[in-house]
Amino acid sequence: MNFFKKLLLSISIATVITGCASYPDSVSIPEGTNLTAFSSVKADDNSLNGNQARWSGVIAAVKNEANRTRLDVLYYPSKRTGRPDLKEDPAGRFRVYADGFLDPAVFKKGKSITALGTIKENESQKIDEYEYSYPTLNEAKVHLWKKLDPPTGVEFHYGWYGHYPHWQWQGGTRHRYIIGGTKRKIAPTGVVKSKDKKQ
Repeated sequence: MNFFKKLLLSISIATVITGCASYPDSVSIPEGTNLTAFSSVKADDNSLNGNQARWSGVIAAVKNEANRTRLDVLYYPSKRTGRPDLKEDPAGRFRVYADGFLDPAVFKKGKSITALGTIKENESQKIDEYEYSYPTLNEAKVHLWKKLDPPTGVEFHYGWYGHYPHWQWQGGTRHRYIIGGTKRKIAPTGVVKSKDKKQ
C-alpha cells in the first residue's frame, strides 16, 4: 500500500468515526425526545418549566451545597458529539444543580461539560454589580469532557523540479494536513533549504 492509499484510508476511517459520533451515555436520551433549546428560555417566562434540556458549556463557578452541587456555566453551542464548540461565540450563562458531591478540584473553572436536566424557574444573582438571570437545570446529569488530544498531522515536503534522470532539488515548502480536522490546507509551517544537487 503506497503512501497516498494509506492517507486516503486514514481520512476515510476518521470520517466514519465522526459520522458515528453521539452523545455520551450519561447525557444520552431516547430518539425523538423533545429538548428545549437554551435560546428559548426567557427570564420572565415560566411556561417551559418542567421541560427537559441538554446544554453544553464551560464551567464558570462551582459551589457545593449540603446535598447537591451548583455549577454556573458559560453556554456554547454543542457539536454533534455534545462537546461545546469553543470556536463559536458564547451565548450567555446557565446554572446546573446536580445531586450529590461534584469535586471542585475535578469540576473546576474552565472545564467543558454537557448537562441534561429539567428546566426550573430562572435564578438571579449578581455578577459584580450586574443582576444576572440564570436559566436553570435541576436534578441534572453532568458529563465532564476530557481534554482533547492534538490532531494527527501529515506533512508533505516538495521542491524537486526537472525531468528524469536530471531531477534537481531547489528547496521546498512544508505543509501540514490535519486528518479529521479542516479540509483546507494550513499555512506553511516552514521552508526546507538545501543547495542544488544533480541526481
